[in-house]
Amino acid sequence: MTTTETLPPSWINKGKNEIAAWIRPKMVGSRAPNGTFVIHTRVGETKVQARVLVGHIVINRNHVLYTCPPADARALIAEMDERDRKACQDLPKPKQTSKAKEADVAPRHDDTDDITRRIRGLDSKLVESPRKSPAEVRETAISEHDLPSKELGGLTRPSATVSTSRKPQKTEVPDGIKVHASTTPRKWPKALGNPPSIENRNPSELHLDDSYQRSTDNGASTALIKRIANGWDWRMCLPLVVSKRDDGSLWVIDGQHRLAAAKLRGDIPFLPCCVGVFGSVADEAAMFVAMNRARKPMNRLDDFHAALAASDAEAIEIQDLVSEAGLTISRNTSSTAWKPGEIAFTASIASTLRKHGRQIASAALTNIAEAFPGQRVVHSGSIFLGLVKVLVSPPEGFDPDRMFQALMRYSADDWGTFLTGLKGGDTRAAAIRDALLMAYDEVPADEVAA
Repeated sequence: MTTTETLPPSWINKGKNEIAAWIRPKMVGSRAPNGTFVIHTRVGETKVQARVLVGHIVINRNHVLYTCPPADARALIAEMDERDRKACQDLPKPKQTSKAKEADVAPRHDDTDDITRRIRGLDSKLVESPRKSPAEVRETAISEHDLPSKELGGLTRPSATVSTSRKPQKTEVPDGIKVHASTTPRKWPKALGNPPSIENRNPSELHLDDSYQRSTDNGASTALIKRIANGWDWRMCLPLVVSKRDDGSLWVIDGQHRLAAAKLRGDIPFLPCCVGVFGSVADEAAMFVAMNRARKPMNRLDDFHAALAASDAEAIEIQDLVSEAGLTISRNTSSTAWKPGEIAFTASIASTLRKHGRQIASAALTNIAEAFPGQRVVHSGSIFLGLVKVLVSPPEGFDPDRMFQALMRYSADDWGTFLTGLKGGDTRAAAIRDALLMAYDEVPADEVAA
């Protein structure tokens, strides 16, 4: 008897063709101008949403819709069938009663069934008995006919004298490949978050959050954006990582340079986006930090501002110290773009906090803020570390007010002249410390009293 393979209802999205009636109740919203739309689906037992792209197939399996490329459809169905089979195997077995009931099928160990005998014949050669039934003769002929012959690949038939018990066959393994005997599946930690959807979105729909995103207001970023725009290549346009917030707005976590290049050109109708749902802006910022730290080093200011947006405790403490001193932390690493009162030495502040505590860091920052009001302090990092060295190991009879007067004897730019030709953070800090102590000795006592 022949059987016909039964496949679940399916439909292919051609962009403008009519959507099947059984799909419409599961749709989220309407079809987008680019031909895509969103459906309710499942990943395991989790309810999620997925976007049906143009050219993809939609499958209705047990009243649950799934979408994938047509080439992957059969594999998807097979995977779900296998999962259901395993689920059935885990069901509790019915309890057996003491008195066996008549069954509609033969007992498990009954060898009168030709099919059972055939299956067992594939694993081991049946021992010849004095009498064979016609069924046995027929099945033996069929089994030998199914074996490969010399004409079908040069393989020889097995010898007639085959052991009734099958021995394990040794498999030759190429040198350098290790074979692990253990078959125990590894227990992985539970996956975080919900699966994202891959969507094509118009650049005008995508937004950037300045609280954690890199600043592109610098020459390097501008040059990169123009280079991407000028040499736009769809094969290199990886999906942007995008957060979908509660109000439905879309915010780019990774890919802002590609977005800026697309907007600069004006002829890019959509960008591929990997759209996920995050709990808050802090979660977005934390993902931004994790992705960029894993892929490539971030500059110190991008790292700091992203960590601040992610509510990092150390970043918050640094921000509080700087604000209390009357300063602000720049978004730009280029000193030429700094404004009066802006600083960028967040790493030095963090190091000072860990080594010497909040009081030393706060005193050094306050001295800089009050000594150079309205001045752009290009060498503020070296001046800060020089002050820290003095405060940590002060001279005998040290007077903080006298040190403040010494700091004001020169402008911010003049203090920079003590660093000419010097390289290395500690070397430059030591030079400022020595200059500060010399200026400290030159401050008249009556000037301090005044």
